[in-house]
Amino acid sequence: MRLTSAVIMIALTTLAATSLGAQVATAPKRTVISFQPLNVIFSIYSAEIEHAVGSSVTIGVGGSYWSHDDGVVDTRYTSGDLKVRFYPEGHPLQGFSFGGQAGYTSVSDNNTGIFGGSSKSTTNGPTIGVALDYSWLLGPSRATYVGLGVGAKKIFANSDEIGDATLAYPTARISVGYAF
Repeated sequence: MRLTSAVIMIALTTLAATSLGAQVATAPKRTVISFQPLNVIFSIYSAEIEHAVGSSVTIGVGGSYWSHDDGVVDTRYTSGDLKVRFYPEGHPLQGFSFGGQAGYTSVSDNNTGIFGGSSKSTTNGPTIGVALDYSWLLGPSRATYVGLGVGAKKIFANSDEIGDATLAYPTARISVGYAF
């Protein structure tokens, strides 16, 4: 009888621990911190933090720096954005989402000139953008974040002040990060 009671207690304790462990491992994540490691190859540095504020909506803050130097013109973009994403399936930080962003961008253009002349110009202004994204939370604790996205961004600045810089452009992202 004692042996049977001990076996039943061990079995119930193991079952309870397994159930609690499963609940902890799948607890919903509310925040993600991510960056875009593949863009570093193109001298683009970007990171963001995203937080669920409801069952289908997240808000976030992101920043990026991009530099392109072709030997004649060195163009640099520095931006910060407030982002809102809507997850129609009702699982924030996971699955398909679409959203918008608004922020501020500074663009500088340093033209060394082919014939020895040089000019430098800077402009800045507010920005808006749109994006379509798909995100996964992976691993046993669903703490590894992977996100893919495409979109477009427009900088409202005086194009006469900046030379050859582009003030409207497509965006793409492959982000990895940590969810908690």
